[in-house]
Amino acid sequence: MIETEINTNAIYNMLKNEQKSGELLPIKKDFYSKIAEKLTGASEDQGEQKNLLKVINALKERRKQKILVYLAYDKDLPSPIPSEEEDLYMQIKNILNKNDTTQKPTKLKITKTIPQIITQTGSKLGPYEQNEIVYIYDNTDTKFIIENKLGEIVL
Repeated sequence: MIETEINTNAIYNMLKNEQKSGELLPIKKDFYSKIAEKLTGASEDQGEQKNLLKVINALKERRKQKILVYLAYDKDLPSPIPSEEEDLYMQIKNILNKNDTTQKPTKLKITKTIPQIITQTGSKLGPYEQNEIVYIYDNTDTKFIIENKLGEIVL
C-alpha cells in the first residue's frame, strides 16, 4: 500500500509507479478525500496547485484505464483501493452483468424455400429450404419470419 504525504512530487511518483505497473496499485481508501481536503485548504501557490491538479488528473485517468482492464478480464480489485474507484468498478460491473443475459435461440421450421435475405435490421437470413429447422437468435428476425409466413415456431 502506498502511504505518502500529499504533494505534487509524491503524487507524481505515484503516477510514475502506476505507469510502470500493469497492475492497479493499492492506495488508501480515503486517498481522494484527503486530496480534496488538501486542495480546499490549499496554502500552496496557484502554480503549485495547478501542477498538483494536472498530476492528480493524470493519475485518475491511468487508474480508470486499469479498472476497465480489470473489468474486461473479470479480475478482482486489489485491496485497499479508494472507495470512489471501488464504486466505479461496481457500477460498471453491474451494468455489464445486466446486459450479459444470454438470449436463447428460437427454433423455427421454415415453411417455404427462401433465398438469402437481408432483414430491416440488417441481418442476413438464409438461404433456407422448405421444412428446414433453424435457430434464430434475434427476436426481430424471428418475428419477421413468422409475420411473413416463412416459418413457424417449433416447440
